[in-house]
Amino acid sequence: MQNEGDYQVIITHEGVLVFLIKSRPDTPIKPFILYDGGRHATLYRSENETILLDYLNDKVIPILSESQTAVVFELSDEIEDVSLDYEVPVRHIKKNTFAQNAGDDLLKK
Repeated sequence: MQNEGDYQVIITHEGVLVFLIKSRPDTPIKPFILYDGGRHATLYRSENETILLDYLNDKVIPILSESQTAVVFELSDEIEDVSLDYEVPVRHIKKNTFAQNAGDDLLKK
């Protein structure tokens, strides 16, 4: 799992969450966000690529808790261009132990 340490979230006027992350070389395959209502979410970009969205902003948490979808913008290295954008379903679960354990492991390093 990768930790997206420097991501941003935009809340549109319609209440849609847009996650801005760095671009990855591979194309996402059936991406989705796994979320349990806490401070972390996990973006499953493909079967072999997961990204931890750590320490969600307090304004984002209640919106993500109610969202069925979100949008992801992948930004080029220059952070000037959107190299890829896609909508992802948000899957709500009771407890995301995967994100919790990954965050704990990253803190130990």
